[in-house]
Amino acid sequence: MLCIVYARVSTDEQARSGYSLGEQIRACRARAAELAGPAAAILEFTDDMSGELLERPGLQAALHVVRSQKVDFFVCLDPDRLARRLMLQLVVTDEIERTGCRLEFVQHDYQHTPEGRLFYQMRGAFAEYEKLKILERTS
Repeated sequence: MLCIVYARVSTDEQARSGYSLGEQIRACRARAAELAGPAAAILEFTDDMSGELLERPGLQAALHVVRSQKVDFFVCLDPDRLARRLMLQLVVTDEIERTGCRLEFVQHDYQHTPEGRLFYQMRGAFAEYEKLKILERTS
């Protein structure tokens, strides 16, 4: 089995407050091993930039592997680590799932049902709203 682990931070504050790349990778690796077994091959990809951008080197490299190989699981800490804009979250999710790869999160129970997808999309909309409010408060 092949698993991709993806982690992202966009600020030094996130890195200091429990969302460091290392902490995310450890949690995602544990989840990947739980899903695929301890013998699974795990590839790690990280970005240190905004989740509002689709053109992130780590994410693009991970998606390239998903497109070019049989990947069983794509594991990320939380949907807002995957993307901070709903549109991007949905595009990335579609690209991952279209290949047959299963998207999984450590801190979010993503149910692959109509209701689960609706909740996932609502959560993505709230993450985008939260990001906009953070920008508003800090400007």
